[in-house]
Parts: sequence; C-alpha cells; structure tokens
Amino acid sequence: MVTKALQLASRFALPPNSLGYCGKGTAPEKFKSCILGNSCDAVSEEIDKFIVLGPYLETLSKITGKDKYAYEVVEAYWLGNDELKKAKQKDYFLLLEILAKQGVPPWLIDELKDKKPNKFIPTHLFQVLHVGVGRASGSVPYNMDTINNCMIRWGKVEKIGKKNLTINPISLKKVGNKFKLTLKRESYPYRADFMPDLKIGDTVAVHWKQAVKKLINDEVNKLEFWTKKVISTVQG
Repeated sequence: MVTKALQLASRFALPPNSLGYCGKGTAPEKFKSCILGNSCDAVSEEIDKFIVLGPYLETLSKITGKDKYAYEVVEAYWLGNDELKKAKQKDYFLLLEILAKQGVPPWLIDELKDKKPNKFIPTHLFQVLHVGVGRASGSVPYNMDTINNCMIRWGKVEKIGKKNLTINPISLKKVGNKFKLTLKRESYPYRADFMPDLKIGDTVAVHWKQAVKKLINDEVNKLEFWTKKVISTVQG
C-alpha cells in the first residue's frame, strides 16, 4: 500500500516539480522510476521537501491517525475520500503551524489566520483556492490560468496521439465572484508508458497541463464530490 501511495503521489507531484514550481531538482527521475514500478526509494524524502504537499500530508496524518504515506492519506489530498470527514475547524490552525515550520512566509501565515474557512477540507484544491496557488512559494501568479493548471481536472479522452491526448476536462471559470464548473477542450502531453492501456472514452486526470493518471469510476466520483465540496466551502 505504501508503494501504491507513493506512485499516486509521484504522478501528481511530477508535473509541477518538473516545471520547477515545487520540490527539488533531484525529484523528477525518482518520481518517474516510482510510477513505472521500478523503485520508490527516496520518493517520500523528496515529497517532504515540497513547501505545501508535505505539510498537508502531515496534517492529514495527525487528523486520521494514519501514516503520512498511507494510501488513504495520499488519496485524500489529491482526489478526496471519506478520511476528509474527520477534519475539524481547529485542524486548520494545525496546518498553518506545520506550513510555518516548512518555510511558508510569515506574512501569508498571518493572513491565513485571519482568513478562516467556513469548513476545513485539507485537499489540494483547498490549497489552490483558499490559500492561493503559488502564494506559498511565489512560483506562479494567482489567477484563473494558474488555478486551472494547478487544480486536478478530469475528463474523457477523445483522441489519442503519439505524445498528446485530446480531452474535454472539468475546469473552473469565474462568474462574478463565484467559481463555476465548465468544460475546456484541450490537447495535453502524456507518456504512453504511464498509461499503457489507455483508450478513447477513458477518464484521465490532468495536472499542470499534463495527463498523469487513468481514473477508475470510484476515483472520478471521489474527485467530483470533493471538488464540488471545496468550491462551495471557499465561496461560503
């Protein structure tokens, strides 16, 4: 289960890491090796260096009483699952403490202390929308383009090329002051060896404009449910 969890984490961590947004330059080859099933040695050490991913997994571990790299913990952060129901409002401040220790700027921690969420849902999308993509690291501007690039989007494969997939994934748009779900057809690069049995009609997850994982129905249902939960939470 730990290997499966590290493979899941590696799939989603690789795109922003390979772009230089999160983690260290020593990580990409370790992530690729883990995904392909060769070795997941040192993957957890690399993830611990991510300025927000490591703290969220540590927070979820304390909330659930499970190991930081238990599959349920890693899945809760990236896709969502019932473990998130154990999170309490007070755990938001636990996250802020751990983020501060990880090196998130004090000015942002102070701002977040005053910006209490209606409900704390410690997922990747909560980080993207509530904290703000790129604000902890300063790696990218916070706008609708980076929000969509960073959120875990999903959609059915419409066309398969040698290096690219055409997908019509669930995305976000801003209508007034509200986030709304929309569809946005695009072509995304992918590695065939990461999804060797992929076929038209399959649903895949996209992160930072890279198709990273074929999703089974249970994963799609979890991702859709918790995406909608987080959106409704951050909008009051």
